[in-house]
Amino acid sequence: MPFQAPTKTSSLFRYTSGRWLWNEREQLESRHRRFDIPSLQQVACRAVGATQCVSLEKIGEGNYNKAYRLVMKDGQKVIAKIPHPNAGPPMLTTASEVAMMEFARTVLSLPAPKVLAWNATDQNPIGAEYIIMEEAKGSQLHDIWKNLPLRAKCDIIHKIVDVENKLLSVSFDNVIPGCEPGTTTVDSREVSDCIKSRFCIGPIVRREFWEKERRDMYEHHGPSVARKSSVEYLESIAGREIDWIKAYADSQKAIDNPWQHTSEAQYSPEAHIAALQKFLSAIPHIVPKDSEIVSPRLWHPDVHTGNIYVDDRGQISSIIDWQGVWAAPVFIGANPPSLLDYGVDLLMKLPDNFKQLDEVTKDQLRYQVSESILIRSYETLTAEKNPLMYKMMRHPYGQTLKRLEAFVGSTWDNCLYPLQDCLIRVESEPCPYHFSEEETRKHYEEAKSFNKNQELWEELRGIVTDEGYTSNETFSEAIEVFRNLRESGSAGLKDEERVAFDRKTRWVLDLRA
Repeated sequence: MPFQAPTKTSSLFRYTSGRWLWNEREQLESRHRRFDIPSLQQVACRAVGATQCVSLEKIGEGNYNKAYRLVMKDGQKVIAKIPHPNAGPPMLTTASEVAMMEFARTVLSLPAPKVLAWNATDQNPIGAEYIIMEEAKGSQLHDIWKNLPLRAKCDIIHKIVDVENKLLSVSFDNVIPGCEPGTTTVDSREVSDCIKSRFCIGPIVRREFWEKERRDMYEHHGPSVARKSSVEYLESIAGREIDWIKAYADSQKAIDNPWQHTSEAQYSPEAHIAALQKFLSAIPHIVPKDSEIVSPRLWHPDVHTGNIYVDDRGQISSIIDWQGVWAAPVFIGANPPSLLDYGVDLLMKLPDNFKQLDEVTKDQLRYQVSESILIRSYETLTAEKNPLMYKMMRHPYGQTLKRLEAFVGSTWDNCLYPLQDCLIRVESEPCPYHFSEEETRKHYEEAKSFNKNQELWEELRGIVTDEGYTSNETFSEAIEVFRNLRESGSAGLKDEERVAFDRKTRWVLDLRA
């Protein structure tokens, strides 16, 4: 689809923050949402008792939502959030987010924005689902984090541990039929009664359960994980994917991109189903036996600097983007905050020869030490204040279990290799399946290609993702990168191989900065 510069009004509805090098039409359509501007302004005015809205501007957009700031004549400001078509199941996604924000704010006393008005269907004058809420107070941590002194960063990490502890304080593992969400470890009968009278457990709204034809596979939507055991939840994911692959997997529709890892097995529905069935057979053996670790608890999966606001005293004044929060088994949901860089090798102090090093190396070491101190601070305080989270972090197979859950639900849409890799690792534990020597040999042969491909995308981090997404600022650079890759990739090819490569990469020539 040729790129057209958006008009002032249409840019409110279109995705305008970046481009896709391939499959752009579908990507943009899944993020395009029209609505009636005057009606949104009227609803916002009523929500705060204002007489007139004097401005409306788009202040941000992500993969699944757009956010707008509306300013009233009397100076009041509110935020309107409108989901993209790809955000998840209509009605349920918005209703779940509103309930979660209210639960966090009123039950857990967390700094979530107050919802002022909302509608979970598009059958309204605005023509779209919406949430109107208070504007987050303070400074976005993303804007100030880099320049904060280390002590101030540690203080914020301490506040995040408190937030995580509150989220994990509520257990949903004693759910009974109806709308009662279970029990709370908060020592308060009043709080427990409040939860049971105001909130209910509904169908799962995780996007993976609703993508493509999965949106019509109602037998797999079911109630949320809070109404299932951990074993049942994992079985439902594998069963969903097996049914989807049997009905809809079509290798002819796969994007043929030489810079994305693929293999013969990737285009074989039988290979995917075989791997998923191995996973199914292993579930009872790999799920932890610790009742606390398998209990469903709330978790915010996007605790990063873009979703945290702090005030002048360094206190967390607001946490936003509650759309992805869900009740998950601790061993699946709980992860350290993404603002911590767990990719660094821990280094708690600068080396003795630091002054003799060049400035680039000095900066790298300063960063490494700073991140190491923050990680150590987080883990120490977590051990003291949030023992359940600390227990999960120390679980010997915690990361493998998380990866398995993530990979099982996306083998056809993304890649089969990571799931097979996890299954081979798990095979060393007592489990009922077995990889033959030939299967293992082929897997480790494929590892070379897979790892090389991962290295490519790691080198391109910050320029373009493996889905072809690039920001407006890096779009021209991304085009140049792929034109160079195309040229170097075809250099050693001859005859039919060169013709095939040229055909697969011809789209690069059509890109325009």
